Amino acid sequence: MTTIQITDSTRQTLKQLKKNLDLPTYEDVIQWMLKKSLKQKKSMYGALGTKSMEEVLEGLRDEEDRM
Repeated sequence: MTTIQITDSTRQTLKQLKKNLDLPTYEDVIQWMLKKSLKQKKSMYGALGTKSMEEVLEGLRDEEDRM
């Protein structure tokens, strides 16, 4: 077991989360936060619909922007 130092504000936030989530310990609250923050993000697969790559890229860059 390790002891960490936190501000009173952080302690109050952890205490409130512990109560709201009905978790028994601060360790459980921290584990819940870690899992939530490390959760795999949703895929953007299909976000552009059925457009072809040429349609998606068309007009993104003007001819005069090129060097």
